[in-house]
Amino acid sequence: MPQELMKEFIGKVCTIILFNEVFGEQGKIVAIEDNWIKVEQKNTVRIINGDMIKDISIAPEKYQK
Repeated sequence: MPQELMKEFIGKVCTIILFNEVFGEQGKIVAIEDNWIKVEQKNTVRIINGDMIKDISIAPEKYQK
């Protein structure tokens, strides 16, 4: 996943669907470095390999808090 495209997602709550998942994960993208994406969820921080991402969508405005 190209970093240039991902930069606009930083600070937004997104739904990230990985190749091996059906429903995906929702959280705020807080950082992107090399091929890794740091995502904050309720009580968790995940580091996701960019090669495993199938789709990213920005959540509706009501979830952006």
